Amino acid sequence: MFFRSKKVGETVEIGGQDSFLDLVSNVVGILLILLMIAGIRAQNSPPEPETINPPAAAVDHNIDQKILTGIQTNYETLQEKEFVAVKLREDVNSIQEQMEILDEHIHVQKIQHAQLFDTMTSVRAAIETAAEEKDQETKEKIEYQRQLQEIETKLEQIGKTKQWLQTNRPQSTVIENIPTPISKLVGEKEREVHFRLLGGNIVYVPFLELFEKMKLEITQNQNQYFKQKISESKIGPFDDFYLEYMLAVYDIPMQDVYGTGVGKSLQLEYAEMVPVREPLGEPLKNALRLPDSELKRRLKMYRQDIYTVTVWVYPDSFEEFMELKRFLYAQGYRVAARPLEFGVPISGSPRGSKSAAQ
Repeated sequence: MFFRSKKVGETVEIGGQDSFLDLVSNVVGILLILLMIAGIRAQNSPPEPETINPPAAAVDHNIDQKILTGIQTNYETLQEKEFVAVKLREDVNSIQEQMEILDEHIHVQKIQHAQLFDTMTSVRAAIETAAEEKDQETKEKIEYQRQLQEIETKLEQIGKTKQWLQTNRPQSTVIENIPTPISKLVGEKEREVHFRLLGGNIVYVPFLELFEKMKLEITQNQNQYFKQKISESKIGPFDDFYLEYMLAVYDIPMQDVYGTGVGKSLQLEYAEMVPVREPLGEPLKNALRLPDSELKRRLKMYRQDIYTVTVWVYPDSFEEFMELKRFLYAQGYRVAARPLEFGVPISGSPRGSKSAAQ
């Protein structure tokens, strides 16, 4: 049997059971009244004449006895049902009390559950906040480590450069013995032949050849270049070098017989010599000692009175440059030096400076 839960302060009404008990009481009362009426009638009734049939009177007496017996039986049945109803009422009251206690427990548990939920929400929010703070700290720590590593790398490079300069600084006596110390810019009619000194190796740089190829390509494709604001291209490889360059289109004012207008000018922004691999060239000592070295073979192609030898030299090859300079002076060449920092490519642009030859 299932009962609905009762809220606090609610009264459970069992109308059907009360009506049943009232009905039983009424029926019992009516039967008692009928029994009393039948007894009074039997006492006050006059004697029947002799003509009355005795057997019939006996029959009526038997009928009354049967009615009384039935009433007694019904009365006992009703008493039993009343007992059952009282028992049921007691059980209902007991269940009602248990339900009230259960409702109190449920109410207390709901309050505890709400408190636990609030606590859990607060703890979860605190955990999420702590996790976000930890993630931010981790990101900042990683960024600091990266910056520290960059600084350490730069310091290490500076230290190596400083150590190299201290150990490989040219002697002043060597500089003083070099002839023709006065330098002059390479003229328009004079030409340059380019070499590079890196890691003690010397290699020919096809500057003139690649620039001529670049000019030809620009002339052939200038209509295409004019369609774009900025254009980048690459030529080569030629003698182990590429030439990468960038062109830009500028608006320039123009004036003719029809008035003033705006034209377009295609200009070279920069050009860089990019080696196909590293290292390149041959050790300078071998190039000066061997009669069939690449350096000597290249120099035979350029006249001393027309060409100036331009040497692009990196910090680790200053000593080799001094030795090369003495050799080129002995051959009758003018020499121009172009010092470069490590990682800086050989490059040229219209805004660059001319080489100074000695």
